[in-house]
Amino acid sequence: MLLDDRWITYLHETVQAGSVRAAADKLNINASAVSRQISMLERKLGVNLLERHNKGVRVTEAGELLLDYHRRRLADEEDTVGQIGDLRNLKRGRVSLAMGEGFVGVVSSGSLKRFTRDYPLISISMETTGTNEAVRLVLEDAVHLALVYSPPRDPRLRSHVSVNQAVSVIVSPDHPLARRGEPLHLADLVEYPLAQMQKAFGIRQVVQNVEQVEGIRLTTQLSSSSIAALKNYAEYCGGATLLPAFTAAQEIVEGRLVALPIQHQGLSGHAHVVSRSGRELPSASKNFLRYLIADLQELSRASRN
Repeated sequence: MLLDDRWITYLHETVQAGSVRAAADKLNINASAVSRQISMLERKLGVNLLERHNKGVRVTEAGELLLDYHRRRLADEEDTVGQIGDLRNLKRGRVSLAMGEGFVGVVSSGSLKRFTRDYPLISISMETTGTNEAVRLVLEDAVHLALVYSPPRDPRLRSHVSVNQAVSVIVSPDHPLARRGEPLHLADLVEYPLAQMQKAFGIRQVVQNVEQVEGIRLTTQLSSSSIAALKNYAEYCGGATLLPAFTAAQEIVEGRLVALPIQHQGLSGHAHVVSRSGRELPSASKNFLRYLIADLQELSRASRN
């Protein structure tokens, strides 16, 4: 059975936008044309692909299966074009990457700097987001690679490299914890207000797991999706935050913050570069992956010194 690509494109845009009218506005066509194309697709397949309700539409199980096929086909097409370009020894292409904010400095000064110098004609798309969202983007083939902290175990993910980056207590040099002069335990933080990442982020999930194991509850005064906000809280508000030390490397070098290790094996989270298992990456992304792996390996060496 041959399916018109336009039908599936209209379905995809409608689900993404949440309504037929919003999809039509994005596609710059009449809403009736979008609705008509989706209806033709439903008749062709003999199933409902959307559930219509007052607030818009919701995709059915059959519709989700079709959208999964659509995403895989687009990813396969991109991968194939990339491989053909590689065979022709072209240096053009595109790399798409999702990552946590804490990795931006590492990537910008390392792999991004070197890669853009070596491959000036390859375009790069970088999206900064939490672990859960980055994993979703990889699994849906919205990005080629993700650089994440402690992603969930999922057979659909392939980890290309993993390095240990333990969570530390980040405080200003004059914080009471910085003057203790002895190893910290997570329970030592109970009496202090904290800034923490939001729950969709791998760092927060690692800390929550240890809280449950230890039977303690930390006091979170500030919850944010921004690592910069957490570091500012530690530097200017007299509080503490929980982050891998590399995320505050510049502030630590300048003496504005200090990283205090915590005695707990459960806080030894890992940084990973992942892609969707079974996906053949385009040539440009394969090359960029080598640079990312080198970055993480260097980060691991630096943390041991």
